[in-house]
Amino acid sequence: MKVVLQQLLLLLVPTADFAEQKFQDHRSFTAIVGLILAILLPSLWIWDYITDPVGAANTIGLRLLYLLMLLMTVGFVYGKSQRRLLLILSMFGAFAAEALFLAILNRLDGGMVYGLAGFLYGMFLALLSLQCFSLLVNISYTLAGAAIPHVLAVLGFAPGFPHQQYAALMWPIAILTLLTQVAMAHHYLMRYELQRKLERLSITDPLTGAKNRRFFMALLADEKLKAQRMSQKLALLMLDIDHFKRVNDTYGHPSGDRVICQVTDICRQMSREIDVVARLGGEEFAVFLPGSDAEQAVAVAERIRSRVEATAVQSMNDQAIHFTVSLGVAELRPTDVTEVDWLGRADAALYAAKNSGRNKVMTQSQ
Repeated sequence: MKVVLQQLLLLLVPTADFAEQKFQDHRSFTAIVGLILAILLPSLWIWDYITDPVGAANTIGLRLLYLLMLLMTVGFVYGKSQRRLLLILSMFGAFAAEALFLAILNRLDGGMVYGLAGFLYGMFLALLSLQCFSLLVNISYTLAGAAIPHVLAVLGFAPGFPHQQYAALMWPIAILTLLTQVAMAHHYLMRYELQRKLERLSITDPLTGAKNRRFFMALLADEKLKAQRMSQKLALLMLDIDHFKRVNDTYGHPSGDRVICQVTDICRQMSREIDVVARLGGEEFAVFLPGSDAEQAVAVAERIRSRVEATAVQSMNDQAIHFTVSLGVAELRPTDVTEVDWLGRADAALYAAKNSGRNKVMTQSQ
């Protein structure tokens, strides 16, 4: 029950990420629906003429106003970053289209009799065109949209409006529309959560929960370009568990996995929240340090090294495993052409630390 309530709350009041993703996923479809409506609704003047050939002369201008929906189509095609503005315009446009239809029926002899069921299509079209927004928006429009003809009629804009007949047609459909909106929104939420889970799995090391090599290399490439463009400091350290094969051979691979997980935890504890810890493969790790120079990165690396040296991990048969790590540090240089150049210098410093006796921190310049 708690999970259901949490999902409902997310659908009604979505997080910024969820709202933005839903908007982007449905934006093209909404643009297509808007284009179809911009063509279809003016062409329904033919229905006006069949219903009342004389009165249809007074509805041509109103029908042509529906062409303004082309602007909405353009907005959804090019307005990738204008979600809130398009939400306001969509709601206003939907209400205006409904009021316009009421005005058209007013100008036709028998329009309220023959065209009353046309409001039902408004519910259906809104169901399609507003899916890029939250469930709360969809529910709000459904209730307000169903009530608008009643309100306009009471205000005198639709004399002789058949309230009872309209209510008998519209409100059951409105309730069905609400249920459909909830079902569609929930279906999208399930897809969204599955997609996010798959994305997390694709960039996460399954043993340690650290970022994997695929994610880390892409991160280095992006951050390198930003930092060189804006003259910002970036540093990187690489880490390798000393004599890790000996740990596996002596205590077994499950115990070796415990060592790897412990190193990951220490890297996280000794670095900042904005730093990124990754397992590049086997017993090799890397830590990305945004806004840090080589001196600051060496301080982080030394904290990791000393903490690891003072830590013991219990093996599967309750033996204490003591181990050390070697680390290499490299600061981003303006001459680094690719992230591989930068990573290569950190890797060279790491191997220099291992070749000079292990359990050391060395930089690119040493």
